[in-house]
Amino acid sequence: MQKLTNEIKVDGACYCGKVTIDGSVSADKVMACHCTDCQKFSDAPFRAVAVMSAENVTIAGPVQEYLKVADSGNERVQGFCGNCGSQIFAADPQKTLFMVRTGCLSQHDQLVPAKHIFGKSAAAWLGSIDHQQWVTDGPASAEMQPPTKK
Repeated sequence: MQKLTNEIKVDGACYCGKVTIDGSVSADKVMACHCTDCQKFSDAPFRAVAVMSAENVTIAGPVQEYLKVADSGNERVQGFCGNCGSQIFAADPQKTLFMVRTGCLSQHDQLVPAKHIFGKSAAAWLGSIDHQQWVTDGPASAEMQPPTKK
């Protein structure tokens, strides 16, 4: 593995545990992607990713792949667990650069996006998220303040 600046060692797995991930990422390579493709693939307003070169990540297990072609014509391999369906990564077709989904990494709470990309297609309501109602668990649970930096 290549030595990185501001390196964070990461490990994780899909929901069922059959796909595992080990690697390292530079803190400045953690991003939130707001492109409409990421919104559609994740069923969420953005996708948080840790960008790692192939030499800095090992992904093992039954990964299924889907080749997506963006409006720009760029091709991206979408990797997901063939058993539970968890999204694991996106990569260039040659698999030299991986955008690993931070939600499947044990260190997800430490992987704060250093940059938000495709901000032009971000959901407008994200700017007021700290002014919305927050609750501790399910919809009927106790109210709380939005989380803050630890």
